Amino acid sequence: MTEENDSAERFTVTIGLHEGFIVARVVGELDYQTSELLHRQVKDAWQATQGLVLDLSGVTFCDSMGIGVLVLLLKQSREQHSNLILSAIPPLLERILTITGLRTAFQVEASEQEAIQTVQPPPQPDPPKTTTAGD
Repeated sequence: MTEENDSAERFTVTIGLHEGFIVARVVGELDYQTSELLHRQVKDAWQATQGLVLDLSGVTFCDSMGIGVLVLLLKQSREQHSNLILSAIPPLLERILTITGLRTAFQVEASEQEAIQTVQPPPQPDPPKTTTAGD
């Protein structure tokens, strides 16, 4: 097995639908070999939803191609008028985004749960009950 194939085999994207938006969990090395897989899977699933939470807590490495796919997803979110929230980004990725000046372009939450709460519309209160005479 070559190192190239080994990298792709250790990379997974798990996508789930959560009340009208997508939650994608990324695990492994986000690099030149795996970035297209992430883009393709997320892009296909994201078409008719309110937003995307991208949980990056499992990312162990990220190169310029990985950063590039994050920028492509940001562009797609703006074109679709949809939310893109990165969650649980590892310190190395946080540093890369900060150094490149991209950190402020993304909405980032500390955890997947916080990101879900951000993208999820707040529950609507029950309408007031009206009473009539004789109730």
